[in-house]
Amino acid sequence: MDWTVKQADLRRRSTRTAGVFAALTVASLSACSSHPSPLDRATLQRIAAEDARQAHARAADPPSSAPADTTLPGDPRTAEDYVALALGRNPSIRAAEARVRRLAQRGPQARSLDDPMFTVAPVGDMAETAAGQVGLMTSLSQRLPLPSKLDARGRIAELEAAQAEAELEQVRLQVAADARRAYWNYLFTTRAIETTDRSRSLLLQFRDVADAQFRVGQRSQQDVLRAAAELGNLDAELAVMAQRRDTAAAMLRQLVDAPPQQRLPEPVPTDEQEIVVQRDELLDRAADINPALRRVAERLEQFEQQQRLANLNRWPDLTVSVTYNAVDDEGLSAAANGQDQWWLGFGINLPIWAEKYDAAEREAIFGRLEAASELAAERDRVAFRVEDALLRLESQREVLDLLRRQVLPDARAAVEAAASTYQTGTGDFLALVDNWRRLLGYEVMEHQVVASVEQALADLQQAVGADIDRATGTVRTGSPPASADSAAAVRKERWQ
Repeated sequence: MDWTVKQADLRRRSTRTAGVFAALTVASLSACSSHPSPLDRATLQRIAAEDARQAHARAADPPSSAPADTTLPGDPRTAEDYVALALGRNPSIRAAEARVRRLAQRGPQARSLDDPMFTVAPVGDMAETAAGQVGLMTSLSQRLPLPSKLDARGRIAELEAAQAEAELEQVRLQVAADARRAYWNYLFTTRAIETTDRSRSLLLQFRDVADAQFRVGQRSQQDVLRAAAELGNLDAELAVMAQRRDTAAAMLRQLVDAPPQQRLPEPVPTDEQEIVVQRDELLDRAADINPALRRVAERLEQFEQQQRLANLNRWPDLTVSVTYNAVDDEGLSAAANGQDQWWLGFGINLPIWAEKYDAAEREAIFGRLEAASELAAERDRVAFRVEDALLRLESQREVLDLLRRQVLPDARAAVEAAASTYQTGTGDFLALVDNWRRLLGYEVMEHQVVASVEQALADLQQAVGADIDRATGTVRTGSPPASADSAAAVRKERWQ
């Protein structure tokens, strides 16, 4: 008889347990099968669009295809055209933006509570009470850390995302500066080739004059041979310049995410404008807005929050639980009425192992010292980059002014005088070639110095962290040079 009763009790408990587990399974599956959030759908759409774009690019421009005759979007001609195109298309910027969005999702995770714990004790030798035998024991518990702990964890995650956002701004500045430098290399080599071609035509005229005078016996063949040697040397220089131009074009294609077969339009330089610089103001602005400094400052604050969290972790967390026992109305006691039992419980963890908390606090303190020293070093590096770019800008401007005001006019006059005397039969061909060679070097140097001035300005803008107005020498409103819509979208999504 007792065995039969025990079997019946076991069947009842098993049925009740099966019902409880079925309910738990349905609840868990409902939570796990929730539809993606709007942010998830937007992210998936961006990924799908990027995959489709890359697949289309591979299909349209296979490696074996002929050079493309189509122009780049927007038909870029100036340095700023390439900067705008690179900021909108460069894959490194897209990767940095995705990293910001990825790290922005850590804030909600860090501020959230742990999942509640649900326990069931359905099988075993259950307790016998005056109200009857316990058939099922359940409890639901939730760990509740101090709100300040959750705040510190969330702040640490947000500061990590903020550092990624500063790195994104650094990538944008790097891409913009690289585009400007590559463009001016492209323009310099293009203009140098044009200048050398014109100078080659002039040398051909000198050779023809020498050959004509040699044929009538007024000159030796040495002049003709010297002209031929100079022409060969010039052809070698043109080959090197063409390689440098192609390298600069390849760099531009890389920055704007164009295929290797893409032809670039001929560069069109903007009108040269006087560049005014305000040294002290630019140094002050660089200390305020340079993203490298902002990244290290946010890292310093992150270590401060880690130290705060290490101190807060010495305080216990509260665990709240609700327990429910299902009691059968059959039992050994004659007074058994099957009244179920429930109660509330409270508990705390005991942070008694102080060594790990001490180590966590020391780690944060050393991290603060590390970040503070890194911040000081980065300030020095930024100040040096600004001053170095300013000095190079000033020196190259002085060289350019000297070339145009004195050196080039004198060199052209020397070539004209040497050519005139040689044609009359009194001049020396070596002196003519020497003057011609010097003039060519100065003309190529002029193009090089113009490019160096603009590249120094690009370095200065990167070091400051913003575009600089050429007319006033101050930081432009709305800088740094980045896509405002893209940056705003990243910041908005970061705090969602």
